Amino acid sequence: MERHHRRTPGGVPVAVPEPESPLAALEQLSAEVGVPLDDLRRTVEEALAAAYRRAFEPQGEIRVQLAAGTGEMEVVLRQETDAGVTESRLPVDDFKRMAAQTARSAVMRHLRDLERDRALNELARRQGELANGTVDRIERGTVYVDLGKVDGWMPADEQIPGERLVVGRPVTVLVLEPKSPRPRQAMVRVSRASRVFVLRLLEAEVPEIHAGTVQVRAIAREPGLRTKIAVSSSEPGIDPVGACVGPKGVRHRSLLAELGSEHVDIVPWDADPERFVAGALGPATVVSVTVETDTRTAHVRVPRDQLSLAIGRDGQNARLAAKLTGWRVDIKAVEQDGAGAS
Repeated sequence: MERHHRRTPGGVPVAVPEPESPLAALEQLSAEVGVPLDDLRRTVEEALAAAYRRAFEPQGEIRVQLAAGTGEMEVVLRQETDAGVTESRLPVDDFKRMAAQTARSAVMRHLRDLERDRALNELARRQGELANGTVDRIERGTVYVDLGKVDGWMPADEQIPGERLVVGRPVTVLVLEPKSPRPRQAMVRVSRASRVFVLRLLEAEVPEIHAGTVQVRAIAREPGLRTKIAVSSSEPGIDPVGACVGPKGVRHRSLLAELGSEHVDIVPWDADPERFVAGALGPATVVSVTVETDTRTAHVRVPRDQLSLAIGRDGQNARLAAKLTGWRVDIKAVEQDGAGAS
C-alpha cells in the first residue's frame, strides 16, 4: 500500500496510506495524530458525496456512509417526488478508485485546516504581542508577512508611512486579531503603526519595565514621524527616563533602529499637569506653564528662540504633547527676560 508522508498538527511526521478501504486508513491515522475518528469519517463522507455528485451528476441529494467495522461504502440517493421522499442505493464499483484518492485528499486537507486553526488560535492568544516574521510579498500596498504556519497581513493604515519593507527580509510586527482581507483565508492582522507596537518594543528593551519598577504611563505617536513616551518609577532612586534610554543610550538607539527615521522622545510623567506639560514639550525649554482646569488648557510660555522648537514642524511637537498629557496646549513666546510677550 502506498504511503504519503504528512506532518500532524503537532508537527510530528506520519504516513498517510493510500487506502484500499477509506475507513481503515482513517482508523490508523486517528490513532497516530489524535484526531477523533468520527471527525475524520465525517470529513471523508462529505468529500466522497461531493466527488460522487461531480462524477455522475445524479438527480437528487447524495449521502455517503462508511459502515462501522468493515468500512464498506454506501452511496444513498435521496429524491423528492410527488409520491413523497424516496431513498435508493447507487452503484459504487466505478467510483472506488476515485473514492480512495478523494478520501486521502480530504484527510490531508482536514489536517492542514487543523494546523491552520491551531496556529491561528495560538496567534489569537498572542494578540497585542510582538511576532517575528519575513516579508512574503507586497500586493497593492498590503504587506503579507510569513509568520510560520499562517500569514499576517498589514494594510496601509497599519504600516509606518515612508518605511520601505523588502520581500525576503525579516520584520517585527504587532499581532492584532485573526482577520482576513479575503473570505475563506486564515490570516492575522498585524501592525507596525500602533502605539502598542512601540510599547512592546520598549518593554523588550527595558528590564525595569518588565520588573514593574518603571511604568509607561502614556504614549502619543504619529507613525514614521515622532513618538512621545511618558514614564514613571515606582521606586525612589530609579530614573525612569534614564532606564529607558539605557547606558550610553543603547536602549534608545535600539528602539530607533526598529522604527527607522521616527524620532522618539522619552519624558518623565508627573501628576502635576504643569510639570508634565513642560516635560512633554521637550526638547524645547519652557519658562512657565499655567493650567485652566475648566477648559483643560495649559498656557505655556517659552523663550522666543524656542518657539518653533516647542511647536514643532507643522505643529507636531505641540500636538503630540497635547495627546500625551490630555491637555490642550497654548504656546506663546516671551522675551528672554520675561518682560514681553507675543
